Amino acid sequence: MTEGWISLGQLGKPFGIKGWLRFNVRESVLTEIKLPITLKLSKPDPNFPAKEITLLEIKPHTGKFVVRFEGVSTPEEAEKWIGGLLHLPQNLLPKIKTKDEFYIRDLIGLQAVDETGNLLHWKLTDVQDNPAHPILIFAKQNGEEVLIPFIGVFVGKVDVRAKTVVLIQPEVWNEV
Repeated sequence: MTEGWISLGQLGKPFGIKGWLRFNVRESVLTEIKLPITLKLSKPDPNFPAKEITLLEIKPHTGKFVVRFEGVSTPEEAEKWIGGLLHLPQNLLPKIKTKDEFYIRDLIGLQAVDETGNLLHWKLTDVQDNPAHPILIFAKQNGEEVLIPFIGVFVGKVDVRAKTVVLIQPEVWNEV
């Protein structure tokens, strides 16, 4: 149901008395898109059918965002959408402006290499939001996960075309 759509993040608890919801952002492109916009709302719950909703407003709030949707004007109405995932049609994604910008979806599946280019056989499976910086989650061939802060001290060049990400001193993370 979400083919051709990109996951933007997950809705959190209601905010205030007018039906706003907290929004845990995975991709922050909504701040660059003209509103109102139709998004897709889905939930992991198979009893919750995916549906289209209209986003009216998005505002930054304490390092995150709060959002308001058409037809949701009370905290009680907003509670029904807690845990919902918002999706944007991929064709509406803004173009990447610099070589150091990436969409999370473009990073998933990258292979880790060390500074000399040796393949580590670690596959990037997710990027976890963290207040200080994102965390890259790699899966080793044996299924173990390796979590690496996405900062320049630990992560070198990200090459989406070559499908690789350079990890600086990966042996340190291999022992953790």
